[in-house]
Amino acid sequence: LQVSRLILGEFDDSERLQDFERGILDGLCQVQMEEFVLICSSGAEDDTDNLFHCAGNVSTIRLVDLGIEEIPQVPAWSKVKQLECKKCSFEDVPAQKLSLFKELRVLRITQNHVLKNFEQKFEDLSNLEVIDLSENRLTFSRCCSPQFLNCPNLKHLNLSFNSEIRLTGDFTNVKNLLYLDLQHTTLFGPGSYPIFLSLQRLIYLDISHTKTEVKSQCTFCGLNSL
Repeated sequence: LQVSRLILGEFDDSERLQDFERGILDGLCQVQMEEFVLICSSGAEDDTDNLFHCAGNVSTIRLVDLGIEEIPQVPAWSKVKQLECKKCSFEDVPAQKLSLFKELRVLRITQNHVLKNFEQKFEDLSNLEVIDLSENRLTFSRCCSPQFLNCPNLKHLNLSFNSEIRLTGDFTNVKNLLYLDLQHTTLFGPGSYPIFLSLQRLIYLDISHTKTEVKSQCTFCGLNSL
């Protein structure tokens, strides 16, 4: 079977699919597809260990409203370029396992209300361009260079609508950023000293509703492209 998009589950989260049979995802190995969506399926979290074994050659994968607490095993030959995990149950950004998706270009982990920690690091993702971690409850410090090691093409970083983030001014590993969204997240650092000096290519910055008080005349120094 060859399809452009396969959607498994329910479109409306008001009534979850209850008869998710264990082993059903094994059948994905018989389907060639460009996009796979697994949405709002009760019981699916118990049968996702081998999800990427059969879906690893899919270009786009969306996991929506599932109770999974960690990323399933990632095969070395994975071809996934876009991955979305929406309303899942991660407590820490699973950067270590996600770094195994070497073809990954776009990553979105959003609306995860138990996601509070960002302690792991993204490493060696040369194709990664977009990361959206908005609408979670992240609280972390030393943003944003230590979290991204050898991700030279990262251009869009969305950390908006989170809890608290402390910016140190070290953006060395993400100096090619074009888009940085921090709105509606309590920030520590901006306004007191010039923390954006290395983001000379940035063309969009949103720090609205972040409780930032501009005290330094050089708060936005270095933002030559804005």
